[in-house]
Amino acid sequence: MSTRKDIILTQLRSCRDQDGWFAPLSVALRGLTAEQAAKNVGQSTNSIFGIVHHLVFWNERYLQRFKDSSLPPLKISNVETFVKDPGEIVERWDDLYQRLDNLFVQWEEAIIKCDDAKLDSRTHPDRDESWWTSLAHLAIHNAHHIGQIVHIRKEQGLWETWFE
Repeated sequence: MSTRKDIILTQLRSCRDQDGWFAPLSVALRGLTAEQAAKNVGQSTNSIFGIVHHLVFWNERYLQRFKDSSLPPLKISNVETFVKDPGEIVERWDDLYQRLDNLFVQWEEAIIKCDDAKLDSRTHPDRDESWWTSLAHLAIHNAHHIGQIVHIRKEQGLWETWFE
């Protein structure tokens, strides 16, 4: 019988690097150059770089809250977490992808170490949401954006059929 921790760990691992029903991040970003990651396919579409930055922002923020229980108030809007102008993209791309991969590893370690009481506890004093529910949503959020990355790669002609 699977426990809640097993389910969350399976979801997070599927998002990071395990084969499943969708391409994990390791496959979705495989072979992608910094310039390709920074390219926008349309005015209303975020770049892959922007999406990865968004995932780093939210995974980092929630992991800090999970570990420390407190965070400073959010000072930017969700839209601002999708970087539009990555600046020195070549220098930042490998670091950004590595940060996200490292966050997935840290999440896995934190979930393994936590007890059921932590999963049942509230994510924030002002919210009526347990960590169990919030982590399920975080995994869905990650999977959603990984799907967007795959879609953008297909639009750019950068998705090889051997990925599928």
